[in-house]
Amino acid sequence: MGVPNKKLKKLMMITGIALGVYAGFKYLLPLVIPFFIALGLAEMLRPAALWLQKKFSFSFHGKRFLCPLGMWGGIVLLAFGLGIAALTVLGGKKLLQEGRLLLYNLPRMLDEADIVLSGWCRRLEGTFQLEKNSVVLVVREMLERLLSYAASRIMPYVMGNTMPWLTAFIHVMVFVVVVFFGTVMALQEGEEIHRYFRQSVFCREYREMARILKVVGAAYGKTQMIILAGTIALCMGGLFLLKNPYYGLLGVIIGLLDALPFIGTGTVIFPWALVCLIRGEGKKAAFLMGIYFLCYLFRQLMESRMMGRNAGLSPFLTLAAMYIGIQLFGIWGVILGPLYFLILRESI
Repeated sequence: MGVPNKKLKKLMMITGIALGVYAGFKYLLPLVIPFFIALGLAEMLRPAALWLQKKFSFSFHGKRFLCPLGMWGGIVLLAFGLGIAALTVLGGKKLLQEGRLLLYNLPRMLDEADIVLSGWCRRLEGTFQLEKNSVVLVVREMLERLLSYAASRIMPYVMGNTMPWLTAFIHVMVFVVVVFFGTVMALQEGEEIHRYFRQSVFCREYREMARILKVVGAAYGKTQMIILAGTIALCMGGLFLLKNPYYGLLGVIIGLLDALPFIGTGTVIFPWALVCLIRGEGKKAAFLMGIYFLCYLFRQLMESRMMGRNAGLSPFLTLAAMYIGIQLFGIWGVILGPLYFLILRESI
């Protein structure tokens, strides 16, 4: 056999790097992810912790005393967490109120939907000269079977998965505790950690990985959070102008659906606008489509500006990376896919 040419060597190197990164993401990352998050949070909190440490230092018998940096970082992190929790509780109360109102009005809404659906069926019977109520009975039987099937599939899952949900909750709480104390320790031992990485034989690789993670965190993570918050705000604002009593609940649901790959706001808005159009509510249908186009333009603008400028990922490449990531890593591939692509691109 001859000596492999440069293209073959390049292909072998790319394949090796791709397999190595995949194995790291698949098997190593779940074990170390809380410590990566802790290190990132420590770097973010360091300026505020240093300012507090200097601001609240004190002197005693001519000696200056500083409280531990980790303590101030823990206080800042705890205050931030409590603030997020307070906002979540306030928002949750509003959503619960709308949810109760929705459940209270649900029988009336179902009756109205039945009247509208029966009217369509009777028009169909008249158009094709079918027997009276024949289509109505068929459609109602189909809907009853569909609801019965959905209940038979959902209820055993809900009732039979109490322990898995409890286990998942415990895992989340352990994860949060590890991240919190890891952040405090990373702040306290920051210089020793930096010294360890500087003296490591893989110092260059560590720096390159940190740079890529910083790019992804600053570009992809920030972009998706801004898009999620902006989409929810646009949906809530639009539905509020429509005087919809469930504007908060529906706005959050539509925004979360938009954050999921290959779903988007149109999953809810398109059928809703179509129903409004059939019922003769053309202005309402047009307003709903306006909400959709605003959300679409907002997403495209933010992705093209932030992802393209900071990470060099176009919306098409982002979509492709997310799809491949989902196939490789499941739901977490939404985040790991673009990161996987960036690591490969920077490594070769």
